[in-house]
Amino acid sequence: APPPAPSSPRPRAEAAAKPGEPGKSDEAKKQLADRDYAEENIQRARGNRKSESAEAATEAEYLQDSKRRQSVRQYYRALDKTKEWVENNYYKLPIEVQNASLVTVNAFWNDYAKHNPALPFYSTHLADASRNFTEMMLALAVLDLPFEAGKHETAFDNQKMSLTAGSPMVVFHKEIKESVGVAKETPILVSQNFFRHNDRYRHENNERTDKYVTEEFLVGVVYGCQVVITNPTSSNQKLDILLQVPVGAMAVSNGQQTKGVHIQLAPFSTQAIEYYFYFPVAGNYPHYPVHVAKNEQAIAFAQPFTFKVVNELSKLDKESWDYVSQFGSDDEVFAYMTDNNLHRINLDRIAFRMKDKAFFEKITGLLSRRHAYNHTLFSYGLLHNSVAAAREFLKHSDNFISQSGQWLQSTLVTIDPVERRSFEFMEYSPLVNARAHQLGKRRQIVNERMAWQYHRLLNVLAYKRTLDNSDLLAVTYYMLLQDRVEEAFEFFAKVDSKQVATALQYDLVASYLDFYTPDLTIARGISEKYKAHPVDRWRTTFAAIGKQLDEIQGKVVDVADTQDRDQSQGKLAATDPNFDFNVEAKRINMTYQNLTEVQVNYYLMDVELLFSRNPFVQQFSGEFSYIKPNESATVKLNDKATVHSFPLPAKFQASNVLVEIVGAGQAVSRAYYSNAMSVQVVENYGQVRVTQATTAKALPRTYVKVYAQLANGQVKFYKDGYTDLRGRFDYSSLNTNELATVQKFAILVLSEEHGAIVREATPPKQ
Repeated sequence: APPPAPSSPRPRAEAAAKPGEPGKSDEAKKQLADRDYAEENIQRARGNRKSESAEAATEAEYLQDSKRRQSVRQYYRALDKTKEWVENNYYKLPIEVQNASLVTVNAFWNDYAKHNPALPFYSTHLADASRNFTEMMLALAVLDLPFEAGKHETAFDNQKMSLTAGSPMVVFHKEIKESVGVAKETPILVSQNFFRHNDRYRHENNERTDKYVTEEFLVGVVYGCQVVITNPTSSNQKLDILLQVPVGAMAVSNGQQTKGVHIQLAPFSTQAIEYYFYFPVAGNYPHYPVHVAKNEQAIAFAQPFTFKVVNELSKLDKESWDYVSQFGSDDEVFAYMTDNNLHRINLDRIAFRMKDKAFFEKITGLLSRRHAYNHTLFSYGLLHNSVAAAREFLKHSDNFISQSGQWLQSTLVTIDPVERRSFEFMEYSPLVNARAHQLGKRRQIVNERMAWQYHRLLNVLAYKRTLDNSDLLAVTYYMLLQDRVEEAFEFFAKVDSKQVATALQYDLVASYLDFYTPDLTIARGISEKYKAHPVDRWRTTFAAIGKQLDEIQGKVVDVADTQDRDQSQGKLAATDPNFDFNVEAKRINMTYQNLTEVQVNYYLMDVELLFSRNPFVQQFSGEFSYIKPNESATVKLNDKATVHSFPLPAKFQASNVLVEIVGAGQAVSRAYYSNAMSVQVVENYGQVRVTQATTAKALPRTYVKVYAQLANGQVKFYKDGYTDLRGRFDYSSLNTNELATVQKFAILVLSEEHGAIVREATPPKQ
């Protein structure tokens, strides 16, 4: 809310004696008024200063509160459900709708097809290319309007506007003109027209118009009657329509000789009704026109009409396709097809001419140049032994192709499942495999969708004699999805990087696989290669690789992509106040981060008794939380270091002692027994970090097995795996919702060289 407006000084006013007040001299009155005026303005000024001070205090408090909110650490974020990702060839469109109907012919694309490529392209029909997002973006891409427009100037003179363009532009405008007076109100409008069923429309200037028949009608030809009823009023109309085929005609297409239709016409609406008939015998036949009735009273009807039915037309439309295709010469047919839109012509009508090889080659050549296809005409390629036409025919023979396998490369037929849209490559992210090793004799893929996609890929590859580079790269990816790393290395080694069209994806897989090697030189070089990549997604992806490499080297890193769950959770885990310790060789060795001091408590204990009472509880802080420690001490820590060591008090060195360290709201306790590993469990983010106890060096490829105690008390296997090169392992993340039922984790960290440690942890807060 805006601060209150400061009070303004009271205007000076002349003092006047109040009723009943003894009279004073003018000078005394003036002095009294001046004193009152000064005191009042002083009070107002003090009030203004208080208001300004309160406003400043409120603003400072708001800023402080905002900083406090920003300093609140984010809770653990559960892993998202696994999603299928596919190539986005067109913006947010699945592959099944990426077809010829996506961008259709209109006046704009007609202008684009006819323009001179040597000149800039502009079109006044830009608004026609607006059916969908894809068409709009494509139209803007080919239009040569400048991205940075020049300075346009406009001037107005009464109702006249002058526009001076600073650069090429498209201007849309509306114009208001005087209209023609409306005719006298008519209750219902009705019309009827007749057309030939197989020759109904004509096209002029790319506009379709009806081709009505008004003079002669042929015997044995199906005609239609189009009835249009219009309601020009603002009232709903309930009408009965009486239709009748002409005298001497036969109804077809489930028609009736006489038919009544009841309709309801909404205000200002129109409805069309059609019926079909033919004349078996020539002659003149009257027609009872359509009648419209309301409440059993006729309110409108069309004009009566008499049909002149003949065996042969006296005037033939020799320019129609029906005539040219049947009676025209081959040259006339070719000329008609050259001058007209092939998609509006029933090309099957010239199939009988295709037996002539010369005519066949001429017509199929024209169709190929015009990017038109007709299944019937191209089928004659088999008759004439034309390889090109036969290939085109077989490519469009879906029934035949569906019986020929998933993949085929031959002279006549090429079956590419990606091109035919029966298969597309899919990525799966995020995907976590709960088990690191195969369980039983048969390998299982738990994610059903991923298993289905993987077997579809195998089904396609089974038809190939050898796998090309793209196939090998795809198989490498699906091996990695299953954590079959050794097999992934084998397939990836066969890929020729110079022959792969998707070089960036090849580099990404190479970087990922490099994290399974000790050198990491390949990943570092690739991350630097894409440091300035123009696409945000790929630039941040490779930047994240570089950040992980820095973290492996012990550097403090920032998040490359703040929206990425794994990166943000890893950053929060790295900055979370945390510590761990062990008791070895009569010394307490701490590893910590973001801490300056801790409190150390010592409890004498009987370890065997505590373990026998509850084997799942490997740390005993819960057993001692209500017991006064035998001794306590405060230990200061260097905030620049991550390791601190101090001796176990002499009086506890020969005893079974539980050492508890409390810091940053956390309490960690360890029994005094030997081990050679240091394990940090970051409960807030479900991660564990394993390092050597003496050198604090990360221990990669250390096996971690996790069991969970559920809300019903059941103890079950949760997941297992190995630490990465940073010594980190995410023990809580699964694609399922099991985390919601977990009450406690028991974590086994096992190393043949460094021994074993068991830790307990609570589920991360969400």
